Amino acid sequence: MKMMSRNSAFTSLSRTMIIAVILSFLAAVPGAQAATGEQKTGVVDVAKVLNQMPEKKKADNILKATGTQWEKGLDNLKKSFQTAAASYEKQKSSLSKAAREQKEKDLSLKYQGIQKYQMEKFGPGGALDKKKAELFAPIRQKILNAVKAVAAKEGFSVIIDKQAMVYGNPSADITFKVISQLK
Repeated sequence: MKMMSRNSAFTSLSRTMIIAVILSFLAAVPGAQAATGEQKTGVVDVAKVLNQMPEKKKADNILKATGTQWEKGLDNLKKSFQTAAASYEKQKSSLSKAAREQKEKDLSLKYQGIQKYQMEKFGPGGALDKKKAELFAPIRQKILNAVKAVAAKEGFSVIIDKQAMVYGNPSADITFKVISQLK
């Protein structure tokens, strides 16, 4: 009888393992189908969508005007420095050593001011970059909302930018649908 109990326990354990394997296989099949292409993937040319938006043109104009204004300020600083440097060169021979050192120190500070202004306005993370991020953040959000709306409507689970795509079926391109959604 003890032998029978072991066999029945073994059989019961085997059945449980087989059922567990079958259930895990069945649970994995939908995931496997999704991995093999059941997910619907779309493509959007974000650059094309962006170029169609009037908000982008307006933001570009604001950036250009702001940049031009700051460039004029930089040019004025440079002209002031050049004038001061030329004046110093003319007076250099008639100045005392202490006066020359003071003028050279003043010129050095002016030059450093020019470099600082240039970095603050036009350098990486400078005012122009911040202005661009400020102007384009709502535009990017608007595009993202339109992409999400089209993806939900068309049943896409993944949308990638066309710039990142190596190959794709042209029927997966939703660019014009996104542009229409934005209008």
